[in-house]
Amino acid sequence: MSANSSNLSSPKYGYDFVVATTQASINATVKSFLSALSEPVTTVCYVADAKGNPTAIDYAELKKLANDADPFAIPPTADPATDPDLQNLIHARFMMGFRAQLGLPPGLPPAQIPDIVTLGGDTSAVIYNLLCSQFTVVELNPGGGYSPPTWFSESQQPGKPWVFTSKVDLRLTTADESEFGKLPQAVQAQIKNLGPGAFSVQQLLFDLDNAALENVPTISGVVPGTTLYQILQQAFLGAYFTQLQSQGQPLLGCTIKQTGAPTSTLTLSDLNLEVNPFVDATGATVVNPTKDQLDLATLNYLCAADGDALPVASRFNWNWIDPAEEADYDGVVAINRHTFANYFHSQLIGRVSANCYRPSVTVTYDVGKAQTNYAWSLTRGQQPTVTMPPSGPTVLTYHYDAAASDQAGLNGDLGRMELHPSYDCTVTFSGTTIQIVQHLVVYLYARSLATSADGNVVDLTVTDTYTLAVGQDGRLAVTLTTARRDDSKNPSTDPFLNFFTQLNSLISSVSTWLRGVTSTSLTDIPVSVAQNFVFPGGRTFAFKSVAFAGSSDLVSHITYTDPS
Repeated sequence: MSANSSNLSSPKYGYDFVVATTQASINATVKSFLSALSEPVTTVCYVADAKGNPTAIDYAELKKLANDADPFAIPPTADPATDPDLQNLIHARFMMGFRAQLGLPPGLPPAQIPDIVTLGGDTSAVIYNLLCSQFTVVELNPGGGYSPPTWFSESQQPGKPWVFTSKVDLRLTTADESEFGKLPQAVQAQIKNLGPGAFSVQQLLFDLDNAALENVPTISGVVPGTTLYQILQQAFLGAYFTQLQSQGQPLLGCTIKQTGAPTSTLTLSDLNLEVNPFVDATGATVVNPTKDQLDLATLNYLCAADGDALPVASRFNWNWIDPAEEADYDGVVAINRHTFANYFHSQLIGRVSANCYRPSVTVTYDVGKAQTNYAWSLTRGQQPTVTMPPSGPTVLTYHYDAAASDQAGLNGDLGRMELHPSYDCTVTFSGTTIQIVQHLVVYLYARSLATSADGNVVDLTVTDTYTLAVGQDGRLAVTLTTARRDDSKNPSTDPFLNFFTQLNSLISSVSTWLRGVTSTSLTDIPVSVAQNFVFPGGRTFAFKSVAFAGSSDLVSHITYTDPS
């Protein structure tokens, strides 16, 4: 089961579109991003208040109070009893601090760097490992009574990373008891970024690094019970983490930069996140997945577009990427069949309406001239009946028909005319093609005295077939072929009867007029209707292929672009 099983129009789902990326691709891309990261160094210091409790102080302000003494420049072997900088820090009531920078820890081969993200069986949360390229903690105890002053300084060493592991709540909704729902609206807007970079690893890292969505991290790479462990618990995971958790801020100042790309046709208006564990052929979660199957679990962005309501998160019973595809793709973008059909409807309705005609017929008898007069017209621009079938390759149908008739004399014995135009348009999605079939018919019945003739004087079918491809930036590329069929008839009566009624001349005049009117409207649908569509995510992904799933969802495979 793969993306070909995508069925977003199912009542169980209903999302306008979904962006799904694998655990393996997220980790590879985030690590690539972190390897070149130039995030600012975060420096946090604490001094003792009047009661001896730690109080945060600005780093520059601390140095000013301590006669420019820098706690992070003092060697671990310094003696607080004799070192002037430590003496100045004691006078400034300095207690502890840390300096850290988000990034990859040095001294590790790539294969030994821990994964940043682990997508487990909990569909509403992920495991996040915070890694730092540098991390230093310091603590100064001024001593007192029988205890001498002590100084502690230790830094993360190459090849021995300090890893901070937490569980992050993915539920970006206020409708349940999510951590997100407890945040101020301004902070919610930062985390639930609905802009062009919504699917970027930068935004993901910003969200995962946000203290408000995390439980208190656990530490690995540091021996529990040691001085270092205790200081990290008190300074980094204690006062600092608690403060940022209440404010909904990232732990180490992760920022986001945007890059240019075409604007998506679908405007993202709401989203939620969900984990999709690897499933078997029946759609059940694999209980004991292999490492390869774990890597194929996906983080899913469940998206609503253009103001639509976002349905609740529901686990998919298919895998977005199969093992055979892992080497080539990082994930998929899938568009709900109804969402894509609605886009086509917005592009087609004007052209369709132009082929929907309201007929008018008037038949009168001029006694003075002993002559029957016929008048007729068609008024385009009528509104058709629109249907969006819930399943099958046909995603959109239009139908319009109308009729007009008039007569002169008893039961029309002096003359009668009927006009019955009808128009049908069908849109189908299948494989790598979109097919639009238009069928316009105008039925004419004409009678003069006892002589009549009828037929479809206009019977035209235009079939446009678009073969799809996709550019790397997410624009659809289209090749159009058009086939036209003309089954129009020329009804007429035999020459003897026509000599008395001139019916053939009347029919010829009406037919010529009708064909002239309708021929200007029934044309092929231009390439731009499909080619103007741009997938969401063009600022984050390169698009590799495009096809319709079995449900007629539009699916494109993607890879992450350079996140630097």
